[in-house]
Amino acid sequence: MPFANVIGQEGPKRKIRTALAQEAIGHAYLFSGDDGIGKRLMALRFAQALSCEAPPSSSQPDSCGRCRACEQIDSGTYPDLLVIEPEQDKANPQIKIDRVREIERHVIYRPLLSTRKVCIIDDADRLNANAANAFLKTLEDPPEHSLFILVTSQPLRLLATVRSRCLTLRFSPATPDQFEGALALKQAAAIEEARFLSRVCGNRIGAALRTDLSELRSRHDQFFDLCRSETLTHPTAVLQQAEELSKAQPFPDLIDWLSHGLRDVLLMTIGTRQDLLLHQSQIPLLEQIAASLTPADVVELMDILQTLEQAPTQNLNLQLCLENFLFRFHETMHRDAA
Repeated sequence: MPFANVIGQEGPKRKIRTALAQEAIGHAYLFSGDDGIGKRLMALRFAQALSCEAPPSSSQPDSCGRCRACEQIDSGTYPDLLVIEPEQDKANPQIKIDRVREIERHVIYRPLLSTRKVCIIDDADRLNANAANAFLKTLEDPPEHSLFILVTSQPLRLLATVRSRCLTLRFSPATPDQFEGALALKQAAAIEEARFLSRVCGNRIGAALRTDLSELRSRHDQFFDLCRSETLTHPTAVLQQAEELSKAQPFPDLIDWLSHGLRDVLLMTIGTRQDLLLHQSQIPLLEQIAASLTPADVVELMDILQTLEQAPTQNLNLQLCLENFLFRFHETMHRDAA
């Protein structure tokens, strides 16, 4: 059953199925929650359940996943479905007013095959001001045969008047067991790999499926390279490392592996169970690092890292902030050696 392909999300599934069974479908829904947890997939499954040509005989509305309508919805060629998303090749992706005009043209005519003309707006928070105001007019007086599904991880960036005209369904990450089971099924991932991805990706299955595991581990290993005494031996090495890190990788990735590394160091300093550590292969080095640190030392580094994380939004010089962090990092990690 296609709804079963959406891992977890039992609350949204139940509400959608109830609406389908009672033929009490709203004209607009807002699917809200973290990236990579199945919101867009659920929107497509909703469209399939509405349009399926051979729905299963069950008390739980669903679709067959195999008929022409279901396959065309999956491939993006179904005439009664329009999927709108931001421009992917831009530094600041937006949904502009010309795409809203496309929505208007899509819903103005009655469906060709289904009972509804469905429009899915992915990353709906990317509607720019003109597009959002134009779309609001459509939401205020929607055609009876239309269904709008807005998908977003940042609902507060949408106009309040747009949000108020939608039925909001909130999505949550999968449980660790659901996450590990899904990865075992979809990627035949080993338990250790699934647990690593579970913690790094926050149990967001979509994010995990898009992740190159070997590349991810390589980035995380950089934290332990920094911890080794020979890496940041003198100020020139610190300045060079800061320059290389600020240019070599996306900023969110940098913050990610630094914060996960510090998390493990903190857990080790407070004597937590080792099976809770993210970097199982680095336990000997973590023990060595933690032996000369207090939890307060690590918390201080985390506070500096938080300042580094805010650098782009506060127009701070990223390289200078990174230099400050690395100097303090090296001083803390190798205090005994000094």
